[in-house]
Amino acid sequence: MTIPQIALIGTGGTIAGAAAHAASSTRYQPASLGIEAVAQSVPELQARYRLKLFQPLQLGSYDVTPAHWLALHRVVTQALADPQTCGAVITHGTDTLEETATFLSLSIASDKPVVVIGAMRPATAHSADGPANVLDACTVAAHPLAGGRGTLVVMNGRIHAGLWVTKRHVSSVEAFDSPLAGALGEVADQSVRWFGPAHRCPPITGDLPENLPRVDIAVSYAGADDVALRALVAAGARGIVHAGLGNANAPAGNREFLRSLPAQGIPVVRCARWIPGTVTRNSSMFDDDALGLLTAGTLAPHKARIALMLGLSQGLGTAALQAWLDSLNAH
Repeated sequence: MTIPQIALIGTGGTIAGAAAHAASSTRYQPASLGIEAVAQSVPELQARYRLKLFQPLQLGSYDVTPAHWLALHRVVTQALADPQTCGAVITHGTDTLEETATFLSLSIASDKPVVVIGAMRPATAHSADGPANVLDACTVAAHPLAGGRGTLVVMNGRIHAGLWVTKRHVSSVEAFDSPLAGALGEVADQSVRWFGPAHRCPPITGDLPENLPRVDIAVSYAGADDVALRALVAAGARGIVHAGLGNANAPAGNREFLRSLPAQGIPVVRCARWIPGTVTRNSSMFDDDALGLLTAGTLAPHKARIALMLGLSQGLGTAALQAWLDSLNAH
């Protein structure tokens, strides 16, 4: 029987964290351990898989930047190009795990599975969840039906689409969920059950630039004005994601400035602030077609930002950007 080869890629985070005491699960130093130590914490891995280890980053994920995404993209692409590698598993901090997973979902063209995982407790804690997540992720990455699903997130026995998963709790091991899309499957005792056939959102197909275009998120709230929006534009934002009130509405204080931005060559994506649901296009407040505004559908602000960054990096105009956002929501 052939032993599957998996690329195990470390970036730091809680899963590689260490605390002074085993009883401490929220006070610790993330990214204290390298990927080799993480792999060695799960003896079963060596017996089940041939591991190719990579350590492109080693930091807490609150410090991850778009430049780190590009570096990770290069490593993942290189690892998956090896014909003997069946998939990649990336260990990551949970603060921005869903953002990295979204970026990889929308930029990795390979049909080989990419699985992003983290941990809610450091490696030194009682009942650390990292080892189980590593083993589960490798089980999923090596599964014959894992291909063609894009980037996945495996946490606490559940398999999620990287584009739709979100962190919903600051410390619970049940921190990740996909509130609208639902989980894609589950894994337990090295057995995988999928809830549906393979499908994925369409990724970009062009080359990535050396630097991604700057896109900022402007959050509306009761009494918000346009001061922050103007500062973002002055700082060089190539695009703005407006995290709006309710059905992506805007208060009077910033409404007119938002409406004016597309005419200034700055795309604006309207999305809901913190609540799930599909944003209405051409609402009673915004004539999106006439103004050249974009709508994110069900994408959350931080995910819409990544989609806009990648779309702008490919030189997409307003119509093409909206078509791509619509295609993401269709899956």
